[in-house]
Amino acid sequence: MVGFPSLPLRGTLRLRPAVGPWHRPALSVAVATLLPDLLLLALGRLDLVLYTSAGTMCALYTHALPYRERARALAWVVLGMAGTVGVALTAAATVRSTVVLIALAALLAGVHKLLCDATRLGPPGNVIFTFVGASAFFVPQRLGQIPAHLGLVLVGGAVAWAVCLAPALVKPHGPALTLGVPRAPQGLRSLLPLAVRVGVGCALAGWASLAAGVGHPYWAVVTAAAVHRANTSVSWQRALQRTVGSLLGLVLFTATVPLSRASGYGALVALLLIAGCQIGAEATITRNYWVAQVFVTPMALLLVSIGDLAGSGSAEPVGTLVGDRWLDTVLGAAFGILSAVLVTNRRASDRLAQALRHAEAAVAAAPQVGRVRLADSLHELRESADGHAGEWWQRPIAIEEVQRVEREGHRVLALLGERESADVRAA
Repeated sequence: MVGFPSLPLRGTLRLRPAVGPWHRPALSVAVATLLPDLLLLALGRLDLVLYTSAGTMCALYTHALPYRERARALAWVVLGMAGTVGVALTAAATVRSTVVLIALAALLAGVHKLLCDATRLGPPGNVIFTFVGASAFFVPQRLGQIPAHLGLVLVGGAVAWAVCLAPALVKPHGPALTLGVPRAPQGLRSLLPLAVRVGVGCALAGWASLAAGVGHPYWAVVTAAAVHRANTSVSWQRALQRTVGSLLGLVLFTATVPLSRASGYGALVALLLIAGCQIGAEATITRNYWVAQVFVTPMALLLVSIGDLAGSGSAEPVGTLVGDRWLDTVLGAAFGILSAVLVTNRRASDRLAQALRHAEAAVAAAPQVGRVRLADSLHELRESADGHAGEWWQRPIAIEEVQRVEREGHRVLALLGERESADVRAA
């Protein structure tokens, strides 16, 4: 057994170079969101913006995939989002206990984590599903309204699907897999401890928020879900990053909210600010998560404000929204880390040992299994090693052996790449 891992502070807020073509998800989600939102504005029905936005946020996913795989995967994402909203709205219409609603939202958050990790959906993973689902649990709802509202989710999802596939019109061969090789799904039993952590942390955070008298306990639920990463050490860093980013984001929201609530043009400004925040979040998230939170926080609050203004003609005071959001962020981060400590990931050692065996076998049989299989096994080995390194109460694994297999694997991978290039030139 090993002891409790160190919880690092150094480098937590350091900015890194931007990675990957961030403009793809950024522009996709901004365009997909604006199209139905501007139509709702013209119709005077911005009170429905939550439902269309639930679907259009699906435009954040699957940009690393070729078009055929993207079309199929994104369709499943949209259906998953619709199912999430359907469960949440049904609970909102039938359950009167806030305590129970928080428990259901936490349970659904755990399911999101389990399925997104098992299917290797990729960024932004389970967080968007939980953000939308947790919010929907607390939307006033009648059973008779649910079919129409789910229809709006699907309409938003169809817009997102069309926007994400639109580049095929000018680039019919699709994107090269420069963002990584699609990886095979993994079993549900393996990152399961992480899903339990998410569920426990979300429930504790939501109940603590309710006890503190906060009017939006689902924000604490979302924060607790968002801080959970590969291991306890990385989750600790994510909690700090989210707390700092949210605080700065509240300053940005406070500065911009007068424009979004101005008579005449305020709603249009709010929609443009939401789109701008979506672009800003995607443009900065690879630099550091806390920078992205500077944009995510006002985006979430603007969505709440614009829906309230359109539905009831009034919105909560800025001070109330800011105070609730800050307290929920602190509670969500604190209870998220607490659940990571309480729910130990005893499977991390088993997963690493299995990944090491599979990687050794893939290296030995590289000419037969090919580059994709080898690259996938090396990726799984590194992911498993990182997860094991930041957990506590784990069986020690010889890191030298992991490093040896990785070095050999990458050497063989490079040789296979050179051989394939030579074959192409010869042809």
